[in-house]
Amino acid sequence: MKQFLLLFISFGLLTSCSNDDNSSQDKTILPKGIEFIFPNEQIGTNSFGAIVYDGNKIVSLTREYSKFVYTYEGNRIIKQTEFDLDTKGKEYKNKELVYTYENGKLKTRIFKEGFADNNAEALTTNTNIYTHVSNGLITYVNYSSSNVKQAEGSLELKDGNIIKETKTFGETKTVNTYEYDTKSNPLKNILGFDLLLDEVSGFGKNNIVKTTRTSTEFPNPAVYTKSYTYNENGYPIRAFSYDSSGASIEYETRYAY
Repeated sequence: MKQFLLLFISFGLLTSCSNDDNSSQDKTILPKGIEFIFPNEQIGTNSFGAIVYDGNKIVSLTREYSKFVYTYEGNRIIKQTEFDLDTKGKEYKNKELVYTYENGKLKTRIFKEGFADNNAEALTTNTNIYTHVSNGLITYVNYSSSNVKQAEGSLELKDGNIIKETKTFGETKTVNTYEYDTKSNPLKNILGFDLLLDEVSGFGKNNIVKTTRTSTEFPNPAVYTKSYTYNENGYPIRAFSYDSSGASIEYETRYAY
C-alpha cells in the first residue's frame, strides 16, 4: 500500500540512545494517502486511497468506489475484505482474502470471489499453499475451487526484499527479477505486511527501481524501471513507473504521510 544516522560520537551510550530514538521515530512513518495518476484515460483511471490506522495496524483503505478492510489476530493480518461502494457509500462485499500462518510464517492464502450478498458464501475460491524451504526461498502451489492444481511458483528473498519471482501456469513459465534502491519503502512500517510475501505489490524493505521479465512466450527480456523523489526522511513522495522502452511514463504514484 522507510533511517538515517545524524552523527557519530564517541560516547557509546548516547550513540545507542540516538539510534533507538531514530528507529522509534522511523516506525511511526506511515502513508496516510496513496494516489495513482495516469497520463491518459486509455492507460488507466486516476485514483486516491485514504488509509486509516490503529497504531501501526492498517484498518482500511478507501477509494471513491471501493474499500479494503483488514482484520488482525495479534500482529498478523488474517483477512482482507474488498467492498464495492455505491454513490451513497453503501458497502457490497466483492472479494475476500483469508490468511493462515504456521510457525509465524504464511502457510495459506485463500482467495474468495462472487458474493450474492454480504453474508453469502463465495461462488469461487482458489488457494495458495506455501512451503518455506529456507530463509531466502519460498515455494507455493495454487489450487482451484475443485482442488485442481493450477499453478506453482517460487519467491527468492534477500535483505527483506523479493529479488526473484517464478510462476508456472500451464505451459507458460514467467520469471520476474527485481532490483532495489537503498531508501525506505513507504509501506514497510505497516504491521503484518512483511508476512504477506508478494501479496502487496511492490512491498519490501526498499523500493523497486528495475523489473526484468521473461517468459516462455516472450523470451526476450522486458525491462521496466521506476524513479523516485524522496522526502527528508528517505521515504518516497513521488514515484514514476516507465514502460519497457524507458521513454514513456505509464503512471505516477504519490504518497502523503
